[in-house]
Amino acid sequence: MSTKEKDRAENFDTIDQLAVIVDFLRVIPRMWVWILILVVGCGGFFYVKAYMDYVPVYTAEATFTINITREQSISGSNAYYDNAAAEHLALTFPRILTGDVLLRMVAEDLGEPVTGSINATQTPDTNLLTLSVTDRDPQRAYDTLESVIKNYPVVSERIVGKVNMNILDETGVPTKPDNKKVFTSDAVKGAGVGLIIGLVWTLLVFLINRTVQCEADIKKKLSINCLGVVPKLNNKKRSRSTAQYYLLSDPKAKEVLQEPLRMIKNKVEYQAQKLNLKTILVTSATAGEGKSLFAANLSLSLVASGKKVVLIDCDLRHPTGRLVFNMNDNVGLGEYLKDELSLLDYLAFAKEDNNHGFPNFLFLPGGAPVADGSNLLSSHRMKELIMCMESKADYIILDSAPTGLLTDSAVLAKYADGAIMVVRKEVARVDFIMDALGHLSESDIQIVGGVLNDV
Repeated sequence: MSTKEKDRAENFDTIDQLAVIVDFLRVIPRMWVWILILVVGCGGFFYVKAYMDYVPVYTAEATFTINITREQSISGSNAYYDNAAAEHLALTFPRILTGDVLLRMVAEDLGEPVTGSINATQTPDTNLLTLSVTDRDPQRAYDTLESVIKNYPVVSERIVGKVNMNILDETGVPTKPDNKKVFTSDAVKGAGVGLIIGLVWTLLVFLINRTVQCEADIKKKLSINCLGVVPKLNNKKRSRSTAQYYLLSDPKAKEVLQEPLRMIKNKVEYQAQKLNLKTILVTSATAGEGKSLFAANLSLSLVASGKKVVLIDCDLRHPTGRLVFNMNDNVGLGEYLKDELSLLDYLAFAKEDNNHGFPNFLFLPGGAPVADGSNLLSSHRMKELIMCMESKADYIILDSAPTGLLTDSAVLAKYADGAIMVVRKEVARVDFIMDALGHLSESDIQIVGGVLNDV
């Protein structure tokens, strides 16, 4: 590999890594509520736990000077022996405690076992020794200290000889605990733990639930051309039956949708002329990705450019076209395919209801929902309908059921020349969309491209 090729490969790796980081950062805004809940919840839990577990401890202390009774050394003073004795007492204090002699004597004085911790420290190069007792009960800490002061010289005499302990300072009964009631650090620690858990959870969601985030993902992750993006419009009504669908004929939506749909329409027409496409299948991987509304708006955009367009609602299980165009329930494709309605009557009913102000546009509704749409769509009557429409229109748009959920799209693919995959931002997993594209590819239909919806 040449140096230039290596540099290009390294640049691609850097770009891919940056793209992954950017994709991960895009997931965080969707998870911020859960992250906030975890941060507040863990911070509160740590605070409450610290409050419940809080046990105050008190320390009683006394500082002494140590003097040892010895004959004057020829070469020095008794100060050297006093300092050495204090240091030796501090060093040997742990051994005195482990020997149980002192603890037993203190316990006899107190009339109960010793519950506090006893320590001794010596100030370097001096004969100062500090005894301290730490206990949960301040009075018991002081009583224990007094007993240690009384019994310590008796025990230490066996080790370093007879010593004199002169008290210089004594705290008395402690009034304030050593560990103050400050739980802020525990709350901060808990919040940090919650933040880490939230970020790890976000990372798992990012790794497991990879979705299409932006226009570039259509090409990069799905390996199909991106025909364009459809902007998101606010929709306060969320139920399927009362949802508000924004068509190009709606003045409120026209300003936002006209230009993006015009660009998509131009790309579709270019591919149609290039690949000789006339019947175009519009589908999605899962339900709720906005394919029916897109199919309607694509049809209206084509009509606005002077084309004759027929839109057929082929989602027999959940026909949505009537809701999109705000039409009353009536007979439709299902009744025609079940031979309950002749082709002429079906077209007549459709034309009668088709009063959308577009003379070159015909919408053929789906009719009443049916349980088994695949068998009906594979009948010769469906083929007859499409052949009839192809002789009268420039484009036939087939609004199909989701490819990843039902086989209807695979059945319709044998009638269509090309397919458009509608992908709603951050809804369907990439692997699920790829499976849906794989089902379409098995029918040898030309994949025109993908449309990113709700951006």
